[in-house]
Amino acid sequence: MFSSESMQEHILYDKIYQYLWVKSETANPPAILIPDTVILIRSMPIYWYYTDKETGEIKKKMRKNVTKQNIKQTWNQQVGRGGVVAYLLHFIDNLDLNYPPEKFSISGQIQVIYFDVEGFNKFMDGHFELPFGILQQFIEPADDRNSQIQAFWSKSVTLFTKRVCKKSFMNKSMNIYERHCTFEGPEYFSEATQVKDFQSQRISEQIDKMISHLDAISYGKLNISQGTFYFKVDKKARCWFLFCGNLKFEDDKQLKNLPKDLYTQSQIKIPKSIDNLMSVYNSRPLQLNREHKCIRCGQLEKGSNFVEVPYHFLIDFHENPLPVEQWPLEVKKSAKQVKLSGANQEKIAYVNTISQIPMTFQKIHEQLNIQNYSDFKQSQGFKYKTIAVCLDCYFLMVENQERIAMQEVTQKEKTSIPRVKSKQFQRKEQNLNQFLNSTHLFKQVKSVKNIKIKPIASQTPTPKQNTIQKYVNLRLTNCKSITPIKYSIEVPSTADYLSRKTKSTYQDLSTTYKFKNSRDNYNQSLQERQQNRLIEIKDEQEQ
Repeated sequence: MFSSESMQEHILYDKIYQYLWVKSETANPPAILIPDTVILIRSMPIYWYYTDKETGEIKKKMRKNVTKQNIKQTWNQQVGRGGVVAYLLHFIDNLDLNYPPEKFSISGQIQVIYFDVEGFNKFMDGHFELPFGILQQFIEPADDRNSQIQAFWSKSVTLFTKRVCKKSFMNKSMNIYERHCTFEGPEYFSEATQVKDFQSQRISEQIDKMISHLDAISYGKLNISQGTFYFKVDKKARCWFLFCGNLKFEDDKQLKNLPKDLYTQSQIKIPKSIDNLMSVYNSRPLQLNREHKCIRCGQLEKGSNFVEVPYHFLIDFHENPLPVEQWPLEVKKSAKQVKLSGANQEKIAYVNTISQIPMTFQKIHEQLNIQNYSDFKQSQGFKYKTIAVCLDCYFLMVENQERIAMQEVTQKEKTSIPRVKSKQFQRKEQNLNQFLNSTHLFKQVKSVKNIKIKPIASQTPTPKQNTIQKYVNLRLTNCKSITPIKYSIEVPSTADYLSRKTKSTYQDLSTTYKFKNSRDNYNQSLQERQQNRLIEIKDEQEQ
């Protein structure tokens, strides 16, 4: 019995309460404080452990008293200032109670769910499919902030870690997870602090008592080498043992085939339906719970994350039918009868309804069958009814609608026929050609078609010149043939005039204008000399 434990017990050791309750033949039972703890199997309370106030021993209630009604009545009368009744520890992957070997490869992550009075009553009265869970009464901490102590124990050393929530657990306006999370929540929900010496000493003594008691009742077969234990200190400075996990046994052959992170690391988390956000202002706290459930995928989301879509989005979205393994028992029985006899048309229609109609419509319209569905999905009124779905489902449906629209467009392009002239239009065209051939208009039209229009050479427009450029060009044309080469002066460009500097000479503009009069006088004298020379040549010829 004690030689080999299942993988689940290495992650969250639920049988430790049973072993602490068992009386040893050689030693007295250990005096260990535990809160009221209920072991749930298939959503039903099976064992109820508690600590006797007089003797300090761990006891178990009789089976007839372990009922949901008694648990509700007892725990609701002991609600503290924070309004939290209890919390539930269960596996994310709901393991089967038989612990088959193929389940060993799954993740060992554990969820912690806190319950106030309303949530606790709803959980106890509801019909939730929970193969296994530990329901434990909430113990209020020593001060106004929730705290837990984690003790990593081994035979050689014990390491202590304490985390304190940043928010007060008495502030009921805050979310229940934001004011209670320690090790199970995000790191920014809590902060690490030091463990006092007397607390660490008491916790070490309690762990040693538990280890020695387990060794005594199992006659040395439950030889624990290391484990993680969780404790809490209340306002009376009492250390309460909550739960333990990640136990490792010596000479355990099963652990060699398992991933190491399943039993060496703590994987206790809050549910994924809780937003990992922290309120900045206490007067305006955030709502972390996602309380709305999508009717199609079952995912929990906030109310603002839902979008209404028409029914034809669901009709066009081809969902995989529900597997036979997930059919209800009634449907399985009807399917077997149909397979055997096949004469009852009602059972055939019932099985077709389960397998062919989308599950979303089956949840909304319980009276819908395969015959009604084939008629309704053709009507416009049924197609354009609306339903609210989460954003993930909305994106999938919109993507599917875009794909359908693209397929319709491509099919139209493939099936499109080229335009052909009608016979009536062809007759009119033939009659018109015959009429033109019989008259002179056809030759005129033909000559007009053969006319070639010569392109006119486009005259390039002369660029506009400013006044300075005009003056420069005028001076250049006037001085080109009159001025001698040896006395020529370079005329500055437009940029030189604008900058009042010349690039070819070092003279400024004022000195350039001084040569104007001398140059004019020189030109006049040169013309007079030429005229005089011509006169002299004529006189010589006459003589």
